Amino acid sequence: MNEMDRAAVPDHVELVREIAKLLTSRVEAAMQHTFRLELADAASGKPFAPEQRREHLMILFAEIIKGMGADRFSETPVELLDQFAVMSVIKNHDTGGLLRSLVNSFLIAYSTPETADRAYLALMQLEALRVEVGEARKAVSANVLMH
Repeated sequence: MNEMDRAAVPDHVELVREIAKLLTSRVEAAMQHTFRLELADAASGKPFAPEQRREHLMILFAEIIKGMGADRFSETPVELLDQFAVMSVIKNHDTGGLLRSLVNSFLIAYSTPETADRAYLALMQLEALRVEVGEARKAVSANVLMH
């Protein structure tokens, strides 16, 4: 290891520590809530016990960090992180791979002149779907009776 590599190791170690703290804090924030979709035992269908849920969220959230980066991860509401992670398990999809594929596929398609317009259209369709989900959630919330 040369001198420059040795100088970078402390920075790398500190970065790993910061990411581990971020990961733990986001998992603990998610653990404070029960969301619509829950991680459950495949055999019994019963929701995971808190420690099982925590262990699985640590793994799944780590995959999300790899897929979207620590900055974006830290800005994303824990409910979305949790529900994305759970849905990826339900659908048996690669949690971090979905995010990497989304970004890579868009970058490749958009940066190619022959497909740039279609890539942009696909992005706009995804944005429209997001708006649709938001409107549906507002409608459900507006119809909930408060006691």
